[in-house]
Amino acid sequence: MRVHSCKFVAKHSPGNFYGIGLGPGDPELLTLKAIHTIQKVDYIFVPKSSLKEDSLALEIVKDYVKDKKVIEQVYPMTKDTAILNTAWFKAAEEVYAQVVAGHEVAYLTLGDPLTFSTYIYLLRHLTSMLPDQCIHTIPGITSYNAAACLANYPLLAGDEKLAVIPVPTDMNTLRPILETFNTVVMMKVAKKLDEVIQLLEELKLAKNALFASYIGQKNAFLTCDLISLKSSGRGYMSVLIVKQRK
Repeated sequence: MRVHSCKFVAKHSPGNFYGIGLGPGDPELLTLKAIHTIQKVDYIFVPKSSLKEDSLALEIVKDYVKDKKVIEQVYPMTKDTAILNTAWFKAAEEVYAQVVAGHEVAYLTLGDPLTFSTYIYLLRHLTSMLPDQCIHTIPGITSYNAAACLANYPLLAGDEKLAVIPVPTDMNTLRPILETFNTVVMMKVAKKLDEVIQLLEELKLAKNALFASYIGQKNAFLTCDLISLKSSGRGYMSVLIVKQRK
């Protein structure tokens, strides 16, 4: 049982908070539960990394948020833990204020809320502010599930083992993972793409891989030809799936 702080103070019945996974970007991949929840809430919080940036999350749900009160929260693009914790605590305070006022509140996030999602950091603060029964997390389709389905690329069969990891800084730590697991899903590829491809070539796994970027969006891209990706700069918003054998 989780022990809550004394933060929770309400003069009347509180509302509910819903963390909603939107899937990779295709509105048709929204779950019915996600749609129904978005339609019934009073406030919708959306994370952004820049004031000038258009929200992909809002674009995905645009048909369901008309006349909704939308609050965009801008988070700093930094790896400084102290700065990030301050930003997430402030974001949690804003959400908390609406929930204890009795409102139904949603927070939108791409993919699945509990898989490499910024939502996790918000949730950590909210669980110390609100009772368990006020917090609800609604799953979404991950980018790697969507990519595998688009390419008809089986992730697992029988007793095969799967690893889902962010691409490490040191390629030497990636080698044993690729040698241990039948399927390895690499997230946050970004600028490490060329180094990963080089390692896969060394291990003779390059021909067993699937690369996908911007899945569910208009500029979606999939390929099994990793060699063609060298120096392409395509690592952003991408996922790389590798199997020991196809």
